[in-house]
Amino acid sequence: MNDFGATAGGIGAITLGVVLLMYQIGRWRGGDPTPQIHFWAGVALAALLFLGGGLLGVMGGAAAALGDGVGTYALEGATGAVAKAGSHPPVTGGERVAVGGAVAGLALLAFYMGLIKSGRADLREPVMRGAAVGVFLGASAGLIGMALGLIRTSGNTIGTVLLGVI
Repeated sequence: MNDFGATAGGIGAITLGVVLLMYQIGRWRGGDPTPQIHFWAGVALAALLFLGGGLLGVMGGAAAALGDGVGTYALEGATGAVAKAGSHPPVTGGERVAVGGAVAGLALLAFYMGLIKSGRADLREPVMRGAAVGVFLGASAGLIGMALGLIRTSGNTIGTVLLGVI
């Protein structure tokens, strides 16, 4: 991707995220009775499942580790030289692989799926809007991206505690 495409994609994502966020704020100011926590839970779902440190991050880290292993095997097979263990840090796909964040995200997703299936269909829209805002604004750099990084870190801690209890 060239610089123009990356810039246009980033500006488009920020624009869509801000437009959806302003729409949601307008609904709250207009008297929407749905509590704000459901929108922010959608933002947390985006951070835990869709952005780098969540479920996609775990899959990306696994793919990167697999690629590293295949590359090492091919190098050793082609040259006969043995790659030094520990000579480079483990490959994680750009971010720390965080199974705990994925577990916390899946638990939050299951909670909201249960709420929506049990008759709270009115929660579907704010959670989906929150997830969309989280993806659009979280994938771009800036204050929102940094805040979603804090959500991922907290989710990793919560997920690790859940895994330890289970």
